[in-house]
Amino acid sequence: MTTDGTPDGTATHRGGRTLLRFERRLRHPPERVWRALTDPAELSAWLADADLEPAAGGTFELRWLNAADPAEQAVARGTVTAFDPPRLLELDSDLHGRLRWELSPAPEGTHLVFTSDVVLPGEYLVQTMAGWHVHLDYLDESLDGARVDWANWTTARWQAHHDRYAARLGALEDVRGLYRAILDGWNARDGRAFAAPFREDGVSIGFDGSLHTGRAEIAARMQEVFAHHPTARYVAAVRDVRLVGLGAAVLHAVAGMVPPGASDINPDANAVQTITAARLMGQWRVAVFQNTPAAYHGRPGDAAALTAELRALIPQDPPPAP
Repeated sequence: MTTDGTPDGTATHRGGRTLLRFERRLRHPPERVWRALTDPAELSAWLADADLEPAAGGTFELRWLNAADPAEQAVARGTVTAFDPPRLLELDSDLHGRLRWELSPAPEGTHLVFTSDVVLPGEYLVQTMAGWHVHLDYLDESLDGARVDWANWTTARWQAHHDRYAARLGALEDVRGLYRAILDGWNARDGRAFAAPFREDGVSIGFDGSLHTGRAEIAARMQEVFAHHPTARYVAAVRDVRLVGLGAAVLHAVAGMVPPGASDINPDANAVQTITAARLMGQWRVAVFQNTPAAYHGRPGDAAALTAELRALIPQDPPPAP
């Protein structure tokens, strides 16, 4: 969150795509915000020079104006896939994926939800989130009549957002590392390694509901399991990681298990896994690890889709040497 209370955007990864999501409370009614989103004369005040056919099935082109060199100007083209004034605008673009602005009335203005569903290489995540954040700042200001002077645009404001997102996403990567360490410890059948990412008073809740409290107890109980059972191997996909408070984060993942000697997922062992992590003295540690069966009662299609997703994560044996 910025110093003025504006919430930061979030990034969720799934199936090779990234969903960027931003929410804003704007001090103008939806009809006014709608004009800023769809009138080319107003779009150029906060986003880009634009051509837009105002109907579902129409075409559009957005030409960003903040490049010092016109040869480096970013251009997005595509189709208007939803146009429902003053509620919903959706653009399917070749550059930023599916862009969606949802407007709903709110006390003293409009609640805006903006998303970009896009294939986004990890090295571009921070700069893209900073870019959309600053454009939404400009949108808010343009509703009061301001216009960005693109000819004299500087990166200072974008850089401040970039640095904040870089710090935040770096912390989230630390939390991802904790989750990877837990799974690596399990797959290595090493109780001590499994327990190492936990706080000293951390809690682990197993697939069967077993609860172990404290790093030492978690390590001892896991080592007993490994000593007496031929455990399956985890494959997993992180759905989302987010900061939920000062020094607190939550990770949500799905996981499957490949039984010993097998080459496929056991669907009955599919799980939804959650980590609550806390930062103490600058270091992230797991406070709670929860492992919940992904039974999806009454939803066989969802269960089958999860199994297929996890099956695709099973490491493939390298081909034999010639």
